[in-house]
Amino acid sequence: MKKLRATADTHERKRRTCDEYNPQTVNRYGFSSSSKDQSPTPARSQNVALCRDREQKWFEMLKTWDQIMTTDYNKVKMRCRKGIPHSLRAAAWRALCGGANLQHQNKGLFDELVQKESHWTATIEKDLHRTYKMHELFAEEGGMGQKEMFKMLRAYSVYNPKVGYCQGMSSIAGILLMLMPAEQAFWCLVSIMDKYLPGYYSDGLLAIQLDGRVMESLVADIRPEISTFLESRGVQATFYSVEWFMCVYTRTLPWATVLRVWDMFLCEGVKVLIKVGVTLLLLAFSDPAIRDACDSFDKAIKYLKYRLPKELLEEDFFVTELLNLQISERTLKEAHLSQLAKLKDICG
Repeated sequence: MKKLRATADTHERKRRTCDEYNPQTVNRYGFSSSSKDQSPTPARSQNVALCRDREQKWFEMLKTWDQIMTTDYNKVKMRCRKGIPHSLRAAAWRALCGGANLQHQNKGLFDELVQKESHWTATIEKDLHRTYKMHELFAEEGGMGQKEMFKMLRAYSVYNPKVGYCQGMSSIAGILLMLMPAEQAFWCLVSIMDKYLPGYYSDGLLAIQLDGRVMESLVADIRPEISTFLESRGVQATFYSVEWFMCVYTRTLPWATVLRVWDMFLCEGVKVLIKVGVTLLLLAFSDPAIRDACDSFDKAIKYLKYRLPKELLEEDFFVTELLNLQISERTLKEAHLSQLAKLKDICG
């Protein structure tokens, strides 16, 4: 009887997977073309010689990584902005965020952490089937991808019990697992959580609140009419930016654009996330006709979160708009300090 029940459970799991995921229509990033969560981006026609040239440049750069990061960081930054060749993205991301060094410095620790129990286990298990369910790696319930994600997230909850686990972390774990094995992905996750997103997953999400306020203030400086519009509709950053920042735009942008944003994010830091948010708001509401049509909170927030024209988010167009955004380091710093002081006054 137990064997029959187990067999039935297996068939039911496979049936649920097949109902949602079609392996015959997988795009170049592993997503089903019927995915509603991640709209597949059509492959761009690319100059093969140019692609090979970029791969060779990145290959040579990775061989002398520590030296070039010390002597010519601007070259690294410019190449990240142009986009890292997908064939070398895993190696480049590990180098950029420091995950490779962390893994080397902590040999064997991941295997030890995996063996330990965590009181976050049940919560992590509940979130597995919600994350990238239209990607070939995670489509099967209880499949290898979900097992690796579970192992990675539980290990992190043991490694950093102060943070433990928060739902948005599965999106970060997943994008890393699409490119590299679990142990490599784990140490990249550790670096991202500690160096790039400290406080993002703490109680009250204060770091996310702060970055959201900085983003709002920058929009007010660049396009005050958009800021006025958002205020008149009652649309505050907390209503949309939590998912943007916590999931590092993995649930917001087409996948090709997500990867380009991550190339820059891992090189330049969290300021990229703020600039991406500013770019989204400017693209969404620059047209007065759109602002007029979004005459209520519900219409404005739904348009921003779910109904932006796809062409605005397409990789080349969006990244060009992002890089053309004129926000200096000084402006960012001043906005950060100003909003930090205001947030402290509010929170006491």
